[in-house]
Amino acid sequence: MEDREKERELLSGLEEADDSSRVLHMCEREHMMGYAAVAVKEGKVFILKLWAEGYDPSQKPLGEALFILDSLMRAAASFGETKGANEVLTVFPDFWDFFKNRGFTVDETHAFTPMSTIVHYE
Repeated sequence: MEDREKERELLSGLEEADDSSRVLHMCEREHMMGYAAVAVKEGKVFILKLWAEGYDPSQKPLGEALFILDSLMRAAASFGETKGANEVLTVFPDFWDFFKNRGFTVDETHAFTPMSTIVHYE
């Protein structure tokens, strides 16, 4: 995210955020449609938060929200891979099998997978 002040604002409410944390955002023109807050540490990219405009986390993501969240999850993995990460983890549970349906292993507290589940080389 180019706007460092806005990035700091989005990261400020996340207790897991640190100096390595960044915000990857999806925009249509100047309008932010969603974002992923991420941190790369110890060879892992941590997804700290996924947000899509209009998405209610108490419901299963569908339609455009599902597309945005999926795209941001993949952007987070790609970002981590370019920074040397070999694993993708969340710091929150997989409430709607979103990550499980994409090949992640899930438990009560988070979801995780090797980078090769998301980033493929040919």
